[in-house]
Amino acid sequence: MTLKWNGSHVKNSVRGSVDQLVFRVAHALRNEAVRLVQTGSRSGRIYRRGRKTHQASAPGEPPKTDTGALVRSMRVDHTPGTGRANFVVGAEYAARLEFGTAKMAARPFVRPAIENVKAKMPEFMRSVTVKVEK
Repeated sequence: MTLKWNGSHVKNSVRGSVDQLVFRVAHALRNEAVRLVQTGSRSGRIYRRGRKTHQASAPGEPPKTDTGALVRSMRVDHTPGTGRANFVVGAEYAARLEFGTAKMAARPFVRPAIENVKAKMPEFMRSVTVKVEK
């Protein structure tokens, strides 16, 4: 029996699988952050702005969608083959919502999304396959 080691093929296969995993996890994080902002009940104050009624989030709850700008600013930046992806929230007020200010308690949405996605990591890891030729 002859065993042939094709190290470069294995290395490329592992890199491709890691790249896919990073891409999937980053998108799962974005999708979870969107879900937290767009769904669920809120218990904050109710107010009217023009003809629209809005119920805000209470301290500690994820922010409630109002104009949709926060969700529209969420994206994943990924360059294939690098094994890197960034989840970006581009709204200039996102950090103030996430961490709060001197005058407003935090309405976290990224940290809870990270915790929820972390719980799914074993599932993501099982989905990774490395193809090695015989």
